Amino acid sequence: VSGRTIRPDGTIEKFDGQVLDSILEKGSGLKYSAKTFTLPDVQPGCIIEYQYETLGKPNWVQGTSWILTEQIYTRDAQFTYTPYTGYGSGLRPMYNTYLLPSGTAPKEQANGTFVMTVHDIPGLVDEPLMPPRQPFEARVDFYYQDPDQPSAADPSDKYWNHYAKKWDGEVDHFVDKKGVLGQELSKIISPSDSAETKLRKIYTRTQQIRNLNEEDYRTEDERKGESIKENNNVEDVLSHGYGSGRDINFLFVGLARTAGFEADEVFVAPRNRELFLPKRNEVGQLQAQIVWVKADSKEYYLDPASRFFPFGILPWYETEVGGIRADKRGAVVVNTPEPQASDAGVVRTADLEVKADSSVAGNLTVEFTGQRAGLIREDERKADENGRTKYFEDEIKGWLPAGSTFEIKRISNWEDNSQPIHIEGAMEIPSFASSAAQRLLLPIEVFRSSMSAFAPEQRVNAVYFHYPYEETDDLKIRFPAGYKSEGLPPDRKIDLGAVSYTISATTVTDGVEVKRHLVEQGVVFPKENYPTLRRFFNAIKTDDAGQMVVANAESAKSN
Repeated sequence: VSGRTIRPDGTIEKFDGQVLDSILEKGSGLKYSAKTFTLPDVQPGCIIEYQYETLGKPNWVQGTSWILTEQIYTRDAQFTYTPYTGYGSGLRPMYNTYLLPSGTAPKEQANGTFVMTVHDIPGLVDEPLMPPRQPFEARVDFYYQDPDQPSAADPSDKYWNHYAKKWDGEVDHFVDKKGVLGQELSKIISPSDSAETKLRKIYTRTQQIRNLNEEDYRTEDERKGESIKENNNVEDVLSHGYGSGRDINFLFVGLARTAGFEADEVFVAPRNRELFLPKRNEVGQLQAQIVWVKADSKEYYLDPASRFFPFGILPWYETEVGGIRADKRGAVVVNTPEPQASDAGVVRTADLEVKADSSVAGNLTVEFTGQRAGLIREDERKADENGRTKYFEDEIKGWLPAGSTFEIKRISNWEDNSQPIHIEGAMEIPSFASSAAQRLLLPIEVFRSSMSAFAPEQRVNAVYFHYPYEETDDLKIRFPAGYKSEGLPPDRKIDLGAVSYTISATTVTDGVEVKRHLVEQGVVFPKENYPTLRRFFNAIKTDDAGQMVVANAESAKSN
């Protein structure tokens, strides 16, 4: 990498710093990283110039991508790609283009390289809660194709049928162990089980297989040292007790078919990176595998290889996405189900007491459910008990006012993904109430919701939630002896369909009970809806901060 900054006065500052590896995203054992560097003395009005070269591993056939769209406006850019010409060079170098300016395309040179020059590419503004960048980036993707593979120029049905039949054949070959599958199935299910119960038991069994894809990358020597062997069929998976994510999904398909269900492999385009367009005829769009199964006329989309997610819950990036089901007759274009708010929840239950020093302290129970729990288990899978404790304490303290404390007493259900992650602990908020003339004034809600994404008045991109979710709070706040409620904020209800919110406070024997429920049901909202969403979340912020007045009983009587 080399570069320079050209200041408005024409002087030049060369880049001589370090190039760093930065992790952009991680999950399910995979990490997506980028080479990053900082150009010196960048000021408004500067021109920045840089160039870089990437080299593939020797004797490896690797594609590449030219990303034209950056965060800032690009005046000029030039790209050169030299295809692989070593062993196996009979492979055809191919490319697909996306959102390129009119009249712009790579040009093959006499020496076999591809060259492209572009001008005036608008920047893509980064904002909180924005969609994945890739579907909106102008880019060129290079890849290689066997001469006997279908071409991107072929009709879409021919193109996808080729791959679907290939994938279906791979499944059939891998699960062709009926005796082994039958013996294993007899240990898992009972004849009296309902269809869904059988599927759930099969799902649970396959999730007991160690998923090598969710572990750190191993070199060939490390694999040999641990005696990791290749699985050639479902019998190998069962005897070894480990496998790739695809091996595990194959095992589920084999067991489900043996139990009498229709089951197929499905390739999907995960929406954290890609948008599936079948007519684009590019198999590289489909970067994740799940399974489809039909039982009692009901269709299920499942990902047994994602061991942190319970039956019926796909990881968010595999929900509401398109893909190809590998049916024996060919390709079936499918869409996975839309996620529901009830699939990802946080339930908070607190029993708190207002102290004489105006602090609030007591016990707090938190449950993370469904999608939310699966993502936490996935992200913290390498953490020990101390690491998990720190994670949850930091997470929960982030909901509380500055200076608050939270100490965990118990974490349960960590290993059982069919159950919510259950947290119990003690919390304290100093100076939560303010006092004056024998009265206490304190907020109706103790938890802070993150509304920073809706602080700006203007919005450039659509608003993109990874998944719908629910927040449910039930707080009992007990007052000091001799105090009682003198005034509570009115109940509040906002229902806009895709988003809704209710909060209410009710006087109880020795204090008040506050109930709050927030539901966000959508995933993508056009930027034209941003003003409405902004008003909604700002209204929540205001209502959460609503004040209740607590008076000393003797003072209230004298008044």
